[in-house]
Amino acid sequence: MPPFCMVHRFKAAVIWLTAWLAVLCSPDFAAGKAPARMTDSLSVSVIGDIIIHDTQLGAAYQASTGTWQFDPVFREVRTLLSAADITVGNLETTLPGDPSMYSGYPQFGAPDALAAALANAGVDILCTANNHACDKGRIGLVRTLDVLDSLNMLHLGTYRSAAEYEKHRILLIQRNHISIAMLNYTYAVNGLPVPDGTRVNFLRRPVMAADMALARKADPDFIIVMVHFGGEYLRQPDDFQRRTVQFLFHEGADIVLGSHPHVLQPYEIIRMADKYGQIRPRLVIYSLGNFISNQRERYRNGGIIFNFTLIRAETDDARKITGIADISHEPVWVYAGRTRKNRKDFVILPVRDYIRNDQSIRLDSADYRTMMTFFWDTNSHLKSSEELVRKASGEHGNHFIHISE
Repeated sequence: MPPFCMVHRFKAAVIWLTAWLAVLCSPDFAAGKAPARMTDSLSVSVIGDIIIHDTQLGAAYQASTGTWQFDPVFREVRTLLSAADITVGNLETTLPGDPSMYSGYPQFGAPDALAAALANAGVDILCTANNHACDKGRIGLVRTLDVLDSLNMLHLGTYRSAAEYEKHRILLIQRNHISIAMLNYTYAVNGLPVPDGTRVNFLRRPVMAADMALARKADPDFIIVMVHFGGEYLRQPDDFQRRTVQFLFHEGADIVLGSHPHVLQPYEIIRMADKYGQIRPRLVIYSLGNFISNQRERYRNGGIIFNFTLIRAETDDARKITGIADISHEPVWVYAGRTRKNRKDFVILPVRDYIRNDQSIRLDSADYRTMMTFFWDTNSHLKSSEELVRKASGEHGNHFIHISE
């Protein structure tokens, strides 16, 4: 087992203990003298844009069987993705079912095997509200959801009918005694019409405000919003992104997770009051970058696995305290080399495991330099984010950020 994977599993094993100690040491417990009666934790991993270009379709095609195979793409990160209790991604393609409709940019359509490979790799939830949701019309939008249902993968952001939208507009998840309400929105669908009868969640403030109010009625421990927004290839959030995040936090969101720019943007803790008067720290990452694609330009050829743990504690005097523990990121880079004669392969590499270049894939000097450039770019770009998290978590280091009581 690669050394980092061993560390990751050890870290997962001690999360519960870390969270327990953090809650016990929180100022609220010290002041209130109310020991925790029960502490629950839920680890979450989030990945960025899942995009399949024409070159990737060709690489995945198996001529001997006339099928497509995507499992090798995720084999090096499967341990990381499956280690979390919940892993979430942004599916920026459709699954139209007809091979004649499989295509890359500008209108994406991929084989069902892509979704199966994601499920096999440990991805549990896919967001489908993005600017490519309507690329293949009604069949693309509807069938994508049918395929995800057949794989028992949760999804949110697009809906086959108005009735489905009304019933499932808020994705409610209950795991490890922690409840989450999730929502997903996109800025647009590239000017394409939304197929008759279907629904796509757009970044419209009145609708989002109504959704947030509806989510609060379910009394979840956390509200998480996935947002597809921002300028492509911009490494810093623009004014629209910042205003949107401020609005969602004002409406009561705890965590906002961004996609679309195809490059990494920072994450931060913002302490602010919502319209209900609750003042608490809130977590945002403005863009997770590309998880898988054929974009080979600098900053676009990788992303991160963004990790955090949700904590819920009950006290002996019936108070509930929630928080976020172990906020971290793992850089992942897309290798697009040749491991078979005259055939390009795409494999997502966890960079820390490959720094010594002694793993199952041996990179040539050019690929190694490119991967290390991405690694150092990522570390330097997100250094301030790590410092902000450490500052926000105060005396508890990078382990616990108290959210609410």
